[in-house]
Amino acid sequence: MKKLGILFSLLLGLVTLPLLIAAALGVYFSRLMINPPRAKPLKSPDDEGMSFENVYYQASDGVPLSAWFIPASRPGPQPAVIIVHGWPWDRSGDAADSPLAKLTGASPVELLTPARVLHQAGYHVLMLDLRNHGRSGSSPTVTFGHTEARDLLGSVRYLRSRPDIDAERIGALGYSMGANAVMFACAETDIQAAIAVQPVRPAPFGHRLAEDLLGPLGGLALNIAHWLYYRSSGPLVESLDPSIVADLVSPSAIMYIQGNGDPWGSVSDVRRFYEQATAPKALKVVDTTDRYQGYRYLDEHPETMLSFFAEHLAR
Repeated sequence: MKKLGILFSLLLGLVTLPLLIAAALGVYFSRLMINPPRAKPLKSPDDEGMSFENVYYQASDGVPLSAWFIPASRPGPQPAVIIVHGWPWDRSGDAADSPLAKLTGASPVELLTPARVLHQAGYHVLMLDLRNHGRSGSSPTVTFGHTEARDLLGSVRYLRSRPDIDAERIGALGYSMGANAVMFACAETDIQAAIAVQPVRPAPFGHRLAEDLLGPLGGLALNIAHWLYYRSSGPLVESLDPSIVADLVSPSAIMYIQGNGDPWGSVSDVRRFYEQATAPKALKVVDTTDRYQGYRYLDEHPETMLSFFAEHLAR
């Protein structure tokens, strides 16, 4: 009888432990969805040999924003590009040293690399911390690009207030959640050209990520995370789909970039964004073995970015 009790306890532990792990990860993911820990910058522009200004302004709904403004390498009013980071990064990129990064096998992404390329090509560069990230203000929850688009609207307004900016030549470069924010923002303001690197539909992205990490228990962890997210006034994740506005980005020229080895993003989703968008548009599906290679595609092929912006931000 004692042996049966021990066996029952072991079996109960084998069943309970995975459930507890899934629940703990659900709580952890909900925290990241509501108000993620604030990342510190990997570097600053002066580490890359660029002078810069610390600037502060407001999103279109009043959330205070913090950013770096890197002036163009040549005088006179010049075009500007806004670089928009992903979740839960900051303006400098992703150090890949957080618990989530270690859990997912992430590798670093340095956004000062494309910033330096753009600066040397003659563009002003604005690198902001989105709301709930870095040194910017807070709003109730992360919305994976939907309300973060208001940060882009405030950024465009700020740039247009500067005499050194050519107000008719403003572009954007967004990554993941930042790419979603760019798509939503392009539907509301006249950003002339935008590059969206691996934008996502948050609901299926979350499912693929959870299942990749936890297998069959991924659904349980995600349901817990979503329930806590909704309890914190988060919207339905399905409502945050940027395909809702993919056909409204005109007159913005937009290029979509997606890696074909991304286990959580989807080539078919990004192709859908592209097909819905009105011309001018471009799509690049690139060879990768993970999601992070897709983020670094423009680091290795800066000519793709430069030729696109030269074509669509030229006088």
